[in-house]
Amino acid sequence: MSEPDATRFRALFEHTDDAVAEVKFIDDKLIIRAVNPAFVELFGVDSEQIRGEPLTEHVLGIERDGWKASDGAPGDPHPQQGTVTGQTVEGPRQLSCQVVPTTANRALTIYTDLTERQRREQHHQVLHRVLRHNLRNKLVPLLDGTETLAAELSGDLGAQASLMATAASELAELSEMAGKIEYVMGAAATTASRTDLVESVRSVLDRYDAATVDLAVEDSETVTVAVDDRLEIALTQLVENGIKHTDGEPELSVTVRCERTVAVVEVSDNGPGLPEHERAVLFGDRPITQLRHSTGLGLWLTKWILDCHGGELAYDRHDGRTTLTLQIPLAAEFGVGDNDRRRTSQGD
Repeated sequence: MSEPDATRFRALFEHTDDAVAEVKFIDDKLIIRAVNPAFVELFGVDSEQIRGEPLTEHVLGIERDGWKASDGAPGDPHPQQGTVTGQTVEGPRQLSCQVVPTTANRALTIYTDLTERQRREQHHQVLHRVLRHNLRNKLVPLLDGTETLAAELSGDLGAQASLMATAASELAELSEMAGKIEYVMGAAATTASRTDLVESVRSVLDRYDAATVDLAVEDSETVTVAVDDRLEIALTQLVENGIKHTDGEPELSVTVRCERTVAVVEVSDNGPGLPEHERAVLFGDRPITQLRHSTGLGLWLTKWILDCHGGELAYDRHDGRTTLTLQIPLAAEFGVGDNDRRRTSQGD
């Protein structure tokens, strides 16, 4: 290793947040040659005292018999990875362990603490599964009851019952939106995904009154983009946003075209536009702590879908019309093959 390479390696070794031990395989044991400061902090050891000791005396790891070279040649082994248990200064922890061989008999063992990640995943499951499921079940009789009261009562009591029914309906919609968010954020994107954009747009628009929406396809009737089936969720949010938040008769137009390496979808409506504070948070002008309402969740969902596929969402307000523009990478940019559109459930 050249001197500049050695310097860069040492800087990475010393400053990475993951615990790293440099080891040598001796008699099928992983013997510690050096550890970085993160390793010292995580396991509460003295870096000098543990030098020359077996790694497994301080943390469980991958033994020599689980490590093999690709062809037996020095310096050309396969990395090994798994989950192990380590006794840290804060007690037993689940750790992701990766053994990255550097020569035929030496390697780096890299430990990433999974405990906090697992804790966050459990928290996520409670919020998105148990809480949302219970909320939905409790709302059903509440919504039915308030709608019945609103129909039977008159005057102030009827008006109050109507407000309660509206609030229950909005909570039910929020629960449904949470399910979509869980689905969108839980699925991994892949650049090998292929979706016919025009087909997806038509599929979404078929759910609405044709007189309400004007569709214009400026290029080919088949535009293949590198996005999976979540694209229809994004398109649906924009169309529903334009129709739902328009006072009076909604006038929605959708335009599809191609611009070099991306497909462009413009959704324009005659509604009042996105509230300024929602727009500022969504498009990065203000911190997310200033997000006060849930009215923009559909647009957040659209933005997240585009972000994980390398797309973009833009907003414009001009001459009394609001236009939301999606830019989506064309599948040709990734050199993928035939149509492979995936169909999966969208939330529960």
